[in-house]
Amino acid sequence: MEHPVKDVRRVIRTLCQGSPQEQGETLERYFTPSASFVHPFCRVPHFDKIYIPGYGFLNSRELIQYIYKWYKILSPKIDIEVESAVFDQRLSLLYVNIAQTFSIWFLPFHKSPVRLVSVLHLVPEDEFNNNNNDSGNLRRRLPSNIKNPLSKQEADDNDSDYSDSLEGPSYASVAAGDATPEKTEEGIPVVHPPNPSSPVAVENAPVASSSARASGEAERLVNGDNNGNSSKRYLITKQEDFYQVNDFLKFLFSSPGAWVWYAIQVWNSILCVVGVVLFEPLIRALGIRREGGGKPKWT
Repeated sequence: MEHPVKDVRRVIRTLCQGSPQEQGETLERYFTPSASFVHPFCRVPHFDKIYIPGYGFLNSRELIQYIYKWYKILSPKIDIEVESAVFDQRLSLLYVNIAQTFSIWFLPFHKSPVRLVSVLHLVPEDEFNNNNNDSGNLRRRLPSNIKNPLSKQEADDNDSDYSDSLEGPSYASVAAGDATPEKTEEGIPVVHPPNPSSPVAVENAPVASSSARASGEAERLVNGDNNGNSSKRYLITKQEDFYQVNDFLKFLFSSPGAWVWYAIQVWNSILCVVGVVLFEPLIRALGIRREGGGKPKWT
């Protein structure tokens, strides 16, 4: 997701209302292969590439897909609305407030309007790819008679210092005064970055004005870009769905189950008042003490 707050609405609707193919494509695009899932009735831990005889390798994302498929089989028609979404960028958590109506098709009068908060744990896609880079394993899998494209790239990176010395003085040597910089025909010093595709003039280069930079920053904020980096994408690494007890009881017992729990909640609140009335005098009698000769305090 490039814009989590906006994109999450489409993601949730597709997972809950889309076809099996659309569900699979959405999970492939927005969830990591080892994503986990937590629900009052289901739990999928993080795992990846577990071999199942007769099936092959299985990861947790595929298991989440089976959960969403069964969810859709139980209730082919689901009314769902994302009411609000808030992204905590510091913790990479996306809080989504959802209202849905779940109806089991083979129970004629079953209808469960429930509310929940779904907490999505996000990770930047580039960070996930860097942490799960298995290029070494890829090189070992390549046959010996096939040239590995990664080796050339790595060789180019490792030999960058030698290529720089052939192409011209480095930026550090020019800045330290240890080398004479090359100059363009107009007399502008040129610095060669590592593996340069073209020389870069560093003097008299056009600099954007403060007003231009400010207008560009404002445009990025309006468009909702991630710190001005529109290419930054987030993947979901964990989904946690939180329900009130009376709401998830509606899945099992419809509205009567919620009413029973509502009555229990009210009764427990009354017990809190009764407990304070009965035991507060005793606690005060046992807990009164004086501090510094002042007014007695209840501890």
